[in-house]
This record gives sequence, structure tokens and C-alpha cells, in this order.
Amino acid sequence: MDTQSNEAQYVNDPHDVRLKELFGNKDAFVSFLQDCVKAEWADGIDKDSLRKSETEFILQDFRKKEADVVYEATTNNGSQRVIFYIHLELQSGVDYRMPYRMLLYMTEILRHYYNNASEDERDLKDFKFPAVIPIVFFSGSQQWTVPTSLREMFEGYERFGNSLVNFNYALVDAKGYDDDSVQGFQSRLLRVMMMFEKSESVADLIEVIGKYEVDIKNLSEEELRILNAAIDILKTLYRGEETSRLDEAQRLINEKEVTGMLSNLIANERIRERQIREEERQQGIEQGIEQGIEQGIEQGIEQGIELQKVETAKAFIGMGLTVEQVAEGTSLPTEEVERIKAELSQ
Repeated sequence: MDTQSNEAQYVNDPHDVRLKELFGNKDAFVSFLQDCVKAEWADGIDKDSLRKSETEFILQDFRKKEADVVYEATTNNGSQRVIFYIHLELQSGVDYRMPYRMLLYMTEILRHYYNNASEDERDLKDFKFPAVIPIVFFSGSQQWTVPTSLREMFEGYERFGNSLVNFNYALVDAKGYDDDSVQGFQSRLLRVMMMFEKSESVADLIEVIGKYEVDIKNLSEEELRILNAAIDILKTLYRGEETSRLDEAQRLINEKEVTGMLSNLIANERIRERQIREEERQQGIEQGIEQGIEQGIEQGIEQGIELQKVETAKAFIGMGLTVEQVAEGTSLPTEEVERIKAELSQ
């Protein structure tokens, strides 16, 4: 599949790149299909036939939001062609237009395939399109509540049933995976990168590196390059934090000294976190004391002013001034002046 000329204008977000790099690795991609998509046909994919396409199907309406990976392969002992379209949905929220968007992408893939086929081939009675498998990889924080079938976007779809055009896309939600659920993944790189997707701080990333030190030590040079690229990109995401600790972790990874030394780095990281929390707690206490002192002084001044008003009111009453005159002279309410006068007359 050739790259379309109008796609050169599209520039990938750096965070899209880390997943494109991941799925550019054949072993990771096959593991993704078999361990995450879990379709019956996944085991029949011929890994040697996999060819990553450089074509990106960027639709004008969604140009600023798109990131995708397209693979061609054969299955069933080479007798059937298949195209995998993996849409990387890295927005924090969900897009309820997804079934419609996937329809447009699939249509573009089929149109592109048809236009690049020879006229002689297209005229044959048994001309067939390759199977197109749509997959959405979602790494947002929200719950994915979008229908996975196109049919559900039509009014009255229950009534019209098979009369409506339909397909189902496979959804892989990154937040649904934890350390236990990735242990069976065939790809070491996919295990580590899936946990990277769940990390929310430098400390989380370092902890993932520590937990998967055995996998990391056994990565190939190409896989290690992809892992380093992902860490470099994630460092830009957490640039407000002290990323020098990630630099040290990378050095240990690349020098194959993960065991032991990285454990010390993780331990020091947790000690540092506790120290920061304790400093924040102490700072909060000190701020509370200061605020309490300030409030106490202000309250004392206010109380002193009120007491002075009462003493002045008593003096005015002793001089024979009326309640109204005392209230006006001291700014006290009339009711308060009457109360003070009643106490003095007892």
C-alpha cells in the first residue's frame, strides 16, 4: 500500500510515536493480537508475512486527532489476505463517533486497495477485498462506553437488524491491564509498554522498570531501542518532575545492570516520596499555626474594640444621654444599648 501524497502534512504527536514504535515490532504486534484482541483467527496469522504499511488514513474532519498503524498479512496458511487497522485513541475522554469514524477509515482502506489493484484483477469474477480488521487501542482515563458495533449508531437498529450495514471493532483498553494480566503476554516488550501506559509519574515508571527487570534484560537491541524511545518521550510528559532519576534508570538498563542497582534507585525513590510527603505535612502544620495566630490576633483586636464600645456606652448612659444618642455615638445597635442600660439600672 503506497503512501498517499496528502498525508505528508500530518505530524504525529510525540506520545503517538511511542505506540507506533511498539506496534512496529512484529513480535509485539502478534502478541497484541493474540493476547489482547484474543480472536480465534489470531493464532493463524503468518508472522513472516506481516508487512507494516506507511500509509496513514487521515480524514479531514479528524486530522488533528488521528494516529494509526496499518499492517498487511496472510492467514490460513497464506490463502487469505488481511489488513489490520489499529487506531490509537490517546485522548483522555471517549469519542462517541468512533463506530462512524472506523467506517470511514475502513472505506478509505478498501478504496485505496481497489484503486491500486490492476484493472484486470478488478474485472475478475472472483475479485475479493482483503479482510479489514478494525481495532481501537484506548489509553484514556475514562470508562469506554461507546458501542463497538456500527449498527447501534442507526435509529431503530433493533427493528431493521441485518438490513443495516454493520461491523464490530475490537477494543483494547490499556487501563484494564495490571501486572497479573500481562504476565502471559508473549512479548516482553508489550508487557513493559502496557504498564508504561498506566504510569502517572516518574516514580511509577521507575517502579515498572524495577518490576520487569528480567524482561528488560532479555530484550533484543531493537526492542531496547523502542523502550528507550518510549522513556525519552514519557520524560517530556513528566518534564515538571525530576527526570534525572529516569536518566539513571536508562543508563542501568542499557548497561544491563538492572538488578540490584535499580532496586536501590527504586528504594531511594520511595524514601524521597515519603520525605516529600512529611515535608508537605510539616509545612501544612506550620501554615495552620501561623493562620491560627493571625486569626487570634484579629479576633482579639475585634473583641477589644467591642469592649471599648461597651465601656463608652456605659459612660454616655451615666451622663444622661438617650439610647438613640448612645447608639449613634458608639455605633452599637439600639438593642445592645438598651441591654447595657438595663444592666446598669439593676
